[in-house]
This record gives sequence, C-alpha cells and structure tokens, in this order.
Amino acid sequence: MNTLLALETTEKYGSVAILNGKEILAEIQLPQEKRSARTLAPAINRLFQEIDIVPNNITVVAVVVGPGSFTGLRVGITTAKIFAYAVGAKIVSVDTFDTVAETCSHFSHNYLSVGVDAQRGEVVVALFKKTETGYKAVSQPELIRVTDWWEQTEHWENIVFTGPALERWNSKAPKTVLLADEPFWFPKASAAGKIAVERITRQDVTENYWSLQPIYSRLSAAEEKK
Repeated sequence: MNTLLALETTEKYGSVAILNGKEILAEIQLPQEKRSARTLAPAINRLFQEIDIVPNNITVVAVVVGPGSFTGLRVGITTAKIFAYAVGAKIVSVDTFDTVAETCSHFSHNYLSVGVDAQRGEVVVALFKKTETGYKAVSQPELIRVTDWWEQTEHWENIVFTGPALERWNSKAPKTVLLADEPFWFPKASAAGKIAVERITRQDVTENYWSLQPIYSRLSAAEEKK
C-alpha cells in the first residue's frame, strides 16, 4: 500500500497531509496569516514527526496544480517536485476542481458547480454530476462572468455551488442560488491524496517531475496583450 504525501497550496494558504492508502494519517492546515512559502516546509516536517515516519517512507507525492494563486501554485509544485525526486517517489497532479468535488462527495445534490476566482469579475467553473461513487466532471473548466455562473441554476436541476471563488462572491449570489457551507469551498490536501491513490490503483498516472506545470485561472496581463 502506498504511503502518500499530499500538498495543497492553491490559495494564499493551504494544507498538507500524509495518507496510507486512502486512510488519512495526519493533516495540517497552513497558518492563514502567513504565506505558504514560509510555512509549507515546517508543516511537512511536523507531519513526519507527528506520525513518526521518515521521508523515504513516502512512495507517492500528490500536488494540487490549480487553478489558483500564482505564488501558492509555484511554491507547492516546486516543493512536490524536489521532494519526489529526492526520495524517488511517484508524483501525481490533481486539479482544484476535482479536489473540491472530492470534499463534497457526500452531498446528495444532482449537480455540483465548482468555481475558482479569476479576477475582473470572472470565474473559472467546472460542472460535476452525482454518481454512485461521487461527483464526476461533465464539463471542461470554462472562464465566465460571475453573473453567468449563477445562471446555471436555470439549466441544471438541484445544483449546489462551491469552490474558492465563493470567498469573494458568496455575498453577491442571488437568494435562489444554493451555496455549500463554507468549509466545503476550499480544496484539501487529504482530498487530493485520495484522488491520487485512486488513480494509481487504476495505473493511469506516472508523471514526469520536471514537466509538471501549474494551471493558472487566466493568462497574465502581459501574455494577454501578445
């Protein structure tokens, strides 16, 4: 059974977890008042001390690759690459949408709409449908206006909205829109770890350390002007 280190740093802060298979051995949320660059390595070290294992015990590193914060993504992905290379572990990338959907897997709603803030009044949105084993994506992520996001209630029956975009936009949602409770808006390292374990079990992932790249919610201003 794989012992897995999972990293989630898509926002200003994040979380880290160690799993044995899908069993969560320990999980730590990074301090919200500090940037992940200063808190990620100490948190990983604390995890190893808490459950009394050494880095070489890790066989898989899972990392959430976005979309999310530019700085947070770079810190998390760089740390994941270096750690996996150093201990000879496999590395698995998981996107923000799948990670949030995993945290909401116990919901009973027919549809789940996950949004990530893209600035300028826009969000990147992915739609998931409830199945016997959880939520499965039924659309590719799409960059849309926030007002268009809410209009999904007109097209999909029994839909609930979630995702880190709600931290900024929840107060603007019409009363007809059903929002998940706040703890389920954000991706968690343990959820990313569970997804990675499932993918490894299906043997459909083996990623190269150095080609792994972050997914940003939109191009930078300089890139958009090209």
